[in-house]
Amino acid sequence: MVNPAISTIDFANQEDAARVLPQAPLLDSYRTGWKGLTFTHYCHPPHETVEHCLLQHSLAIADPKSCFQAERRLDGKFKRYAHGNGRVDVIPAFLNHWTNWDREVEFSVIAICPTLLNQTTQELMQGEIELIPQFAIDDPVIQQLALALKMEIQTGCMSGRLYGESLGTALAARLVQNYAVSKPSLEFKANGLPRSQLGRVIDYMKANLAQDLSILDLATLTNMSESHFSRSFKQSVGIAPYQYLMQQRVERAKQLLEQRSIAISTIALDCGFSNQTHLTKVFRQITGMTPKAYQKR
Repeated sequence: MVNPAISTIDFANQEDAARVLPQAPLLDSYRTGWKGLTFTHYCHPPHETVEHCLLQHSLAIADPKSCFQAERRLDGKFKRYAHGNGRVDVIPAFLNHWTNWDREVEFSVIAICPTLLNQTTQELMQGEIELIPQFAIDDPVIQQLALALKMEIQTGCMSGRLYGESLGTALAARLVQNYAVSKPSLEFKANGLPRSQLGRVIDYMKANLAQDLSILDLATLTNMSESHFSRSFKQSVGIAPYQYLMQQRVERAKQLLEQRSIAISTIALDCGFSNQTHLTKVFRQITGMTPKAYQKR
């Protein structure tokens, strides 16, 4: 039960987050449109937070170069510990929480909506997912996913909503698999998407290559949750929805490049890339050559 005298914080709201961490973040995802996931990265001076209760599960990930002393009181239990070097705290939603640290440090905070965790397992078990608090753990998977989110924001979120939300789904699965009170098997036993649904999704992707598609856009076509859809799609075609979308954008770019009369910068936008640089990067990753080299071959 949350004490009504304690601040309830929606970390997806920038003004709310500033009530806990008053220093403005160096990077944030508030304008990305990502659903169920908020990323912020801070360089914050020593600070003692107000006691609060988050509406989201939160991951506090120390910068690899940092080293500091932290204190937390979580759900009435107090802990003092050494932090830093990329280690991770897992703070479940809806628990009374207070923390402080002793020096200026860099860290990232990822806030994940409980609905995203529940969707991850809704086909496998009933009820709300409850997480076990963790302090200064070494989790390379969370560290790498956090770094990918940070890099995506640093480079202008060129990859679109589907990429960011896919990373959020992977984080949710990691939390459920490793830090939930009840750990369901996440092995998906169905045989992928039915052929008619798969065809509908692929046709929709090809017809909307220039749009900033989200997992919800695609999952809605199949009447599945985002996580159920993502697993089913990957089982059907062998790669994640985001990877398949990138492949289709490159295939479309190849067709337009062969016409030779359209500027590469225009092709990039027509195929759903943020700009020519983004097209070049993805095109080279998939084909081993640049769009200009492909056009001249």
